[in-house]
Amino acid sequence: MTLFACGKEEEQTTRMQQTQSQEEYLAKNKLNIPRKGNLQELTPTQKELVQDWLEFNAVHENMKLINESTRFAIIEDLGQLASNIDEVEKKKLPEALDIMQIRSRFLVLKTKALKLQDDATDDSIPNTFIEKEIVEMNKVFNAVCSQIEQASLLDIEAEEILGDVFKVTDSTKNAPKKVLQTEQLPTQKAQKQKLPKKPFKQVKPKNN
Repeated sequence: MTLFACGKEEEQTTRMQQTQSQEEYLAKNKLNIPRKGNLQELTPTQKELVQDWLEFNAVHENMKLINESTRFAIIEDLGQLASNIDEVEKKKLPEALDIMQIRSRFLVLKTKALKLQDDATDDSIPNTFIEKEIVEMNKVFNAVCSQIEQASLLDIEAEEILGDVFKVTDSTKNAPKKVLQTEQLPTQKAQKQKLPKKPFKQVKPKNN
């Protein structure tokens, strides 16, 4: 009985140690991104602009994955993000979006990803630092999306902004001018008719 009791206590102690180790592991592995630092959702305009841009969509999916990642999985996720940004740089961007502001932000995002990948391998660096760096990466990616929308607005033609109003105005620009004739009032007609001349009568002053 004594041996049985001792064995049971040791078993319970082992299970508690394993549970504590697992909790410590999960606590160390978990990353909590502050809500105000979350990755922003794409606006309807942004979604429409990038729906056929495969390289951008791959980067976007990587960013969402990184925001949901863990301390030990993020190393691989960050490497994949850097690789996908390489594909963005190699391929030709959509014509309206191929500007330095967008390309430079992708480069900044790639640089941050590679640096954070290196930092995440160092056990002495706390999770709070990793979380702050992810927030900074979110800001850069959000800036990319904002720049995409701005660049597209600058590339819109006047016809697209003004619609039918612009087309009507433009089509009548070179049209021959028409002289509008208004119906004359009877009094106006009478003024234009030549009245017969009457003899001039001299009026003599009256004597007081």
